Amino acid sequence: METLRNYKISETKEQIIQQLFIYRSLNIYQLYFFLNRLEIPSTYPHYSLDQLNRDKIRSLYNQLSQLKKSELVIESSKQPPKQYTLSEEGLSVAFQMNNIPEVEGYRRTGWNAEYGYFPYDLYRPVKERLQKHHQHAIDFNVMLQLICIKYDLEYDYIDNRYSSVEYNNEEKGKRIFRPDGEFIVKVKNSNEKFHFWLELDMGTEKSHLLFDKFEKYKQYLNYVSEGVSHTELKGSIPKSILFVTTSQKHIWARWQNVFRNYMNSIDKWGTYLNLYVCNMEMIEHLILAHIQSAKETNTKLNNNLRPLIQDKSFIGQPKPSNAVRQNTVIASFCNLYEEEEEALQWKPMFTLTQLSNKENQVFLYIKFDRYETNGISKVIDFFGKMKSIPSMKQVNAKDLIPVFYYADEKPKSLIFEGCDQIEQFKSIFKYYLWHNYDTNEWFDMNDHEIDSKIINPLNYFKGNNHR
Repeated sequence: METLRNYKISETKEQIIQQLFIYRSLNIYQLYFFLNRLEIPSTYPHYSLDQLNRDKIRSLYNQLSQLKKSELVIESSKQPPKQYTLSEEGLSVAFQMNNIPEVEGYRRTGWNAEYGYFPYDLYRPVKERLQKHHQHAIDFNVMLQLICIKYDLEYDYIDNRYSSVEYNNEEKGKRIFRPDGEFIVKVKNSNEKFHFWLELDMGTEKSHLLFDKFEKYKQYLNYVSEGVSHTELKGSIPKSILFVTTSQKHIWARWQNVFRNYMNSIDKWGTYLNLYVCNMEMIEHLILAHIQSAKETNTKLNNNLRPLIQDKSFIGQPKPSNAVRQNTVIASFCNLYEEEEEALQWKPMFTLTQLSNKENQVFLYIKFDRYETNGISKVIDFFGKMKSIPSMKQVNAKDLIPVFYYADEKPKSLIFEGCDQIEQFKSIFKYYLWHNYDTNEWFDMNDHEIDSKIINPLNYFKGNNHR
């Protein structure tokens, strides 16, 4: 038992204080999950109290009662389940436990348990009107703990006390960029990490507030990117936003509202910053899809395309050609020249289908997982620049045919209602294909399945098959 600020505190009480210090306010069940991570129900956030260890719950109540009696912890809500928060004295104990001097300006990143000093105002009980939002954040963290245990991943998280940044905007002066948090998921024994900004959505923000939110992302990215390439940025800030909504049955409607405001505000950053919209039940699938290596995905895609480009009816590339450099590792795709990729600031993969007049249709392969924006932004970006790319000129590139590849559930069709550039977007996405790279299924933009044994999808738009 350790003595901190004249209090004798057991190891369990230290753990309780630490969790309240990190997460600000927790109920008894949330504390139980953070202290007993291996006992988080696999059905979380849906569970019954019968799934929990009652003796451990009872013991936690006793420990909290003692901490309340010592005036280190306070009850911060009267509605069950009660919320527990550190008192000012409890916060001072937490600072001592973490070797944090109580000095204004002692700032740290929050990553890897490197915590800084904040005044008690930022640890006070959460206001009633923000309580649901706070509970949403806690549920998210419990869910990520469960996923990382289940799949042997590493996870780190900072809330908006650490993720908030002041920046300068030419038009509006000093502003605060304040996402709800950031988190990193890492595959163990790997250098690869996946870094996200987090936005927690209660489904109540109207269009103008969503627009303002994403405009701040654009302004912040403009601010931090002065004189810096996208490649350099990737190592220092997230390249994705995880937008976790409470919507269950109406996520498609929520997605449309979020999507159009994102597209109307994000400008050139759409090809860098990917927005994922999901609810709590979709997080596991999304994280697993995200950490699946690009090499593994491209191998499957490559294997699916190989018979199609070897089909005698297919005339195009990547058959041997001097016009477009082939990738020797993923032989079913063509790539741009290195200097063209650098100018574009991303690396497209494509095949070419030759038309009778020697012009070529460009089939652009883009990852698309349920509700995400990056693939759409990349297609729009490529469409706008295709005619000026030297290698595209060499092959007489005419039409752009996006091929959205995915695993598991097929995304819904593309809808651009409410987007400022709706007519342009509709013309860009007049023709496109869906491809499930796990099952090797193909669909056209009208959701008609294409039997690749009868019709080569790479020839689908040469004739009248799609009409």
